[in-house]
Amino acid sequence: MNFLKTVSTKVNSFLKWRATTPLVVFIAISGLCVAVASVHGATNDVANDVAAPAEAPKLIAMPSWGEKLKEAGVTGLVQIGMSVFGASFIFERLFRLRRKNLVPQGLSRQARELWSAGKFAELEQLGETQPSTLARVISFIAKNRRSPMTEVSEICGEIVSRELSGHYQRAYPLGIIATLAPLMGLLGMILGMIKTFETVALAGSLGDATQLAAGISQALVTTGLGLAIAIPFLALYHVFKFRIAGFGAELEEEVTSLLTAWLMKSAEDSAATLPAQK
Repeated sequence: MNFLKTVSTKVNSFLKWRATTPLVVFIAISGLCVAVASVHGATNDVANDVAAPAEAPKLIAMPSWGEKLKEAGVTGLVQIGMSVFGASFIFERLFRLRRKNLVPQGLSRQARELWSAGKFAELEQLGETQPSTLARVISFIAKNRRSPMTEVSEICGEIVSRELSGHYQRAYPLGIIATLAPLMGLLGMILGMIKTFETVALAGSLGDATQLAAGISQALVTTGLGLAIAIPFLALYHVFKFRIAGFGAELEEEVTSLLTAWLMKSAEDSAATLPAQK
């Protein structure tokens, strides 16, 4: 009995040990893994501290706009020269194309007062004392106030048309530059593309996409420069044309009003006095 009891006790202990063995093994393996990971991490930290720092990736510096303009070559220089030449006309138009040089405010009212007062000598000198298109027309009317109205009106229209044509002609170069600048850019792009493809062809199998991309980028500089010049020049050209047309309409209105008030009234008064004299 004691023997069986002893055997039974040992068997129960063995079974309990077998039941707890997987848990013990799992705990042991987990601890071992944690220890290995800790040692490996510590080793990497030491290696990183001892080893030289890794070389940072090289950054490719993008060329500045000044360098890009240099890549435009002769075509770019021609475009820049055209823009400088056109800028002189822009400043000239900004300075000359003003109301005081065409239809000054208050000049028509002043001329009517002088006409009513009979100061024809001052009216005749008005084109010199207050130089403007309207003043020159008023001076001409005053000098030829005894001439037929149709002839005076026709010549006044020619004076106005001639001076407005001069203003249009001085604005016309802006339109020419706005047309030629993108065409020059297109020409520069075509020449650049020809050069690029020749370079890639000579490189043969050694050529890569970066050569082609760099060449195309250089070729497109002239196209972008041409558009950058053409857009503001074209806009200013139409702005100046619009201002000239507006001043021309005001001139026509003022001159017609003065001719009607002065010469047509004088003709009617003369026609009314003729029957009375008869």
